Amino acid sequence: MNPSFPSITFPNHWTLVTGLYPEAHGIVANEFYDPELKEQFIHKKPAISQQPKWWGGEPIWTTAASQGKKSAVIMWPGSAVPSHLPTYLVDYIRGTTAIDKMDTTLNWLDLPIESRPQMIAVYIPQIDQKGHGGGPDGPQMNRNLTQVDEAISHLMDGLKKRNLDALVDIVIVSDHGMAPTDKSRLIFYDDILSTESLRYLREREAWPMLNLRPVENAPSHIVDQVYEELHSYTQQVPEAHFRVYRREDVPARFHYSSTLRIAPIVTIPDVGYSFTTHDEFDPDTAPCYRPRGIHGYDNMAPEMRAIFMAKGPNVMRDYAPGTVLAPFFNIEVYGFLTRLLALDAAPNNGTLHGQFISVK
Repeated sequence: MNPSFPSITFPNHWTLVTGLYPEAHGIVANEFYDPELKEQFIHKKPAISQQPKWWGGEPIWTTAASQGKKSAVIMWPGSAVPSHLPTYLVDYIRGTTAIDKMDTTLNWLDLPIESRPQMIAVYIPQIDQKGHGGGPDGPQMNRNLTQVDEAISHLMDGLKKRNLDALVDIVIVSDHGMAPTDKSRLIFYDDILSTESLRYLREREAWPMLNLRPVENAPSHIVDQVYEELHSYTQQVPEAHFRVYRREDVPARFHYSSTLRIAPIVTIPDVGYSFTTHDEFDPDTAPCYRPRGIHGYDNMAPEMRAIFMAKGPNVMRDYAPGTVLAPFFNIEVYGFLTRLLALDAAPNNGTLHGQFISVK
């Protein structure tokens, strides 16, 4: 499965449950500025990120509730937004283990039928956390992959003990992939941009991209100047390792141009490359560059690919066991879920209507 662009956590989690591209649902990065609201979205600050004004579209649990089905969510980004609350919610707590979450899921399935949720969504962040910390091939990664596998096995064993294994559909997804970083793959953008350009820019947005926006009192020529400085650099060096676009010129395949929440300058590094400044990082004194793993690159890059697996009675209604699907974009997951749950889908960007193309 291909994630949406940018291949970043919050945009893709919300795409998975709404079927909308980030430019359509409004969560265009983990951090971005809205020039109409004159406010900044910061995903790690719940007092900001849980305000309903940021979140467009209708998540699958709201779709379910509107059609008489109860839902439950564990720590999924966006699920604690007051306008989109599920029937049952466990908000984000970093130390909660994957096994703990599966036990909570099974406890919900033990509720009386009139109280039991028909749709449960669970977010497990440990693989992403260890990928950033040690890289996708880091020493802790296999251990954490094993722990998640064991948690899924724990869930499936719990379903079997309850005689629910033939009644429940399970869908496993990831929001993106991960690529290793290295201090040999750094782009010092303070060597590329002029002192004047740097002086008139807001804090960068949509990391690891270099999305740039002028401050309010910047001269009118600054956007063009910044673009020309970055673009000229790509023409002057053999391998710049990034592509720069004006927002309106971002290639259509990215679906990343139709909202002012996207900065006027969109700069996409090559996979594994990182933008930094000399103030942020000194390669002569630092032993290594961190984070050791990064995502957020071109969503068609192999390193950014995501997981999709599904099994269960309603899945098997349309697909034989062992079916391999043709690659698809994650805007299609919402439609697939509404099909499994026999729901009428809210407007979304999917085109397959929950029916994937099999290749094997």
